Amino acid sequence: MERLNKDTWARREIYEMFSKVDYPFYSVTIPVDVTNLKILSGKKGISFYFLMIWVCTKAVNSVFEFRLRIRQDEVFVSSQTNPSFTYMPKDSDVFKIVSLPWEPDFESFCRKAKSRCEQQTGFIAAEEESDEQIYFSCTPWFDFTALTNEHSFDKDDTIPRLAWGKYYGEKERLWVHLSIEVNHRTIDGVHIGRLKSAIDREIARLLEVDE
Repeated sequence: MERLNKDTWARREIYEMFSKVDYPFYSVTIPVDVTNLKILSGKKGISFYFLMIWVCTKAVNSVFEFRLRIRQDEVFVSSQTNPSFTYMPKDSDVFKIVSLPWEPDFESFCRKAKSRCEQQTGFIAAEEESDEQIYFSCTPWFDFTALTNEHSFDKDDTIPRLAWGKYYGEKERLWVHLSIEVNHRTIDGVHIGRLKSAIDREIARLLEVDE
């Protein structure tokens, strides 16, 4: 982690304004075309869920503001954030939280994610949790158009939270509603727009590379 110089930070005044509010968190839900991901996951025999996590993590890491973390009113920049996600074993209604490092090879990542989920016996591996993560979740049983997340009352919590529901068909394409919850002290709407563009580009690029 590298400390950010707030004296030269372009959005310092925005940061200071939202540091004064009681609840600086907000969320948006946006539609994402995942047709190509569904095709690719079926073709490769890998989990759509793990592939979506891989894509979103790569996109998050490409947007500078999503890698910012606040610690005791100092702002730090992480070189890479990694996913921490919910997973529910087959024939169970009890989920667990699984974490592992992101890596550039999506097939390798998806295989390791599957293995980690199968091997982890406890609810959470606490030693692997840190603020240099992204929290992921999914509700494959239903679609949604809005979502809230649980929080401890900590205004320094700058971990992005991404979630999506059951994919749905529209105009011969498959879509998910992607919920993105962030801290306004570090992330504005323009940065969420950049994240959405990065996700779209990566989904398109994946299928092009595989062809």
